[in-house]
Amino acid sequence: MPVLSATRSTKFADTVDAKVIQKLLKQAPLGSGQTVIVCQGSQLVAHRGALKRVEALDVAVHVADGWREAGQSLRVQFMRLPFSPESLILLTCPLRDTFRLILVDSERAEFVQLHKLCNQLLAILEVAGIDRKPV
Repeated sequence: MPVLSATRSTKFADTVDAKVIQKLLKQAPLGSGQTVIVCQGSQLVAHRGALKRVEALDVAVHVADGWREAGQSLRVQFMRLPFSPESLILLTCPLRDTFRLILVDSERAEFVQLHKLCNQLLAILEVAGIDRKPV
């Protein structure tokens, strides 16, 4: 499976530019242990935050493996990365054209704060044309 770099200009779904998404993610007010991931299926489009690129890709694949398209408007999961002593909480929101927004934080993170950040990110990503998928 090819790994896509958000540093080159990669187009997804004929209208979304990974470079634009990467720049938009820089506007997100992330905490020190948080990561935001935008993926399409299991392909990493862009990410920003505490996780390394390979870890963000692991998260994207993990979410894609268990994803069911029908009727999911928000999903909360827990995941432990290899060699990590702590589980992570994953908050996933489906976007149009099989895109997903994934917020990653420590398992002790407050859900209310993550949900608030999710809403901020949805507003930011709407500029790139990948708004929330209607349920």
